[in-house]
Order: sequence, then structure tokens, then C-alpha cells
Amino acid sequence: MPKRTKSAQAKFASYFPVADAIATLFRPHVEVVIHDLFSLKVAYIANSISRRRIGDSSVADQVSEESLAQAVIGPYRKVNKDGRNLRSVTAVIRDADQQPAAMMCINFDVSTLERIRDEVSALAFLPESLEPHAPFFHDNWRQALERLVQEVEREEGIPVRSFNTSLRFALIEKISDSGFLSMRNAPPVVAERVGISRAALYKYLKEIRSRA
Repeated sequence: MPKRTKSAQAKFASYFPVADAIATLFRPHVEVVIHDLFSLKVAYIANSISRRRIGDSSVADQVSEESLAQAVIGPYRKVNKDGRNLRSVTAVIRDADQQPAAMMCINFDVSTLERIRDEVSALAFLPESLEPHAPFFHDNWRQALERLVQEVEREEGIPVRSFNTSLRFALIEKISDSGFLSMRNAPPVVAERVGISRAALYKYLKEIRSRA
């Protein structure tokens, strides 16, 4: 990426109070990290849940060029270094030429809510799952599809729109094997959820069939 100018640095710093405001409102459960896409370092962090500091590497938080084409990435799930679950969303900050210059990542520590949920379930004598998920009746397959995609996102630690070709192929293969694409009007729904065109989806499916 091109070298950042002083004027660009000044404009970039104007987002720091926004990060402070969000972190202050939701303290102590939310941290806000601004990643500099030029230096690939943490440019600013408010309420550091992850214990990172300004100047730390942002390599682990890199996303694909395809994802950076979006204004907002996520929400998606991550796991903190100490094992706590986070729910995150990323805003792409652009320069005067509308090129990605930074990412503002808002990380919400949901571990407290998960603990409350577990305690309420225990008090109510509720098992973790009362019944198996419903079969693909009516629109229930859409919910099942969403669960499958979210499960893969949790396993990989990144949102599906940040998947590379290999991960996307494996996901579409799993979706195909699960029978979702046999449902009426499923292809456009699957393509939209995965973040690709319908034509690209059919291309993946053709390759899956050829490998089979």
C-alpha cells in the first residue's frame, strides 16, 4: 500500500474519539481496535479486553481484499486469547480516494451473557436442547443453513465473506451435502449468505460434482 501522508494521519486520528465513545458506553464488555492497513499495526485501542497495545501487530486480524470492499464486515464470532467468546463487527475506514485505510473493529465480550444464559437454564431445569432442530419444513431450512454457516465461521475464526477459495469450496461442499440446495429457491439464498454470485455458486457446484 502507498506510504501514509501526515494529512492522512491527522484524518485517521479523528476516529479515535469515536472508538473511545463506543468503548465507554459499553464498558467493560466492549473493546474498539483501529487497525492501520498501511503499517499492519494497532493504531489505537479503547478498553483493551484482548490486552493488546498500540503498535502491536494486526496480522492476525487481516481480512481479504474481497472483504475490504464492504463497508461493514460481520457481525462474526471470535475467541479471545483467554478463551472468552467475542462477537465482533468491523467498519472499513476509507481515505479520500475511497481506498481501505483502516479497520475499526468492535469486539463485544459475550461471555457474561453466556454465563447468565447458562445459569437461567440451570434454574429453570432446562436441558441444553429440548428437542432436535426441526427438519427442512417451509423456511426452517434457512435457519438450519444459518446455523451451519455460523458453525463453520466459529471454527475458522473469521466471517464467511473473508474465506479464501479453499475454505469457501469446503463450506459449499458441506452445504451441498446437507441437502440445502435441493430446497426451492435455495441457490440465490445460499449464494447471498456465502457472499458470492449465483454464477460463482454453480461453478463451485460443478467442480464439486466433477471431484465426486
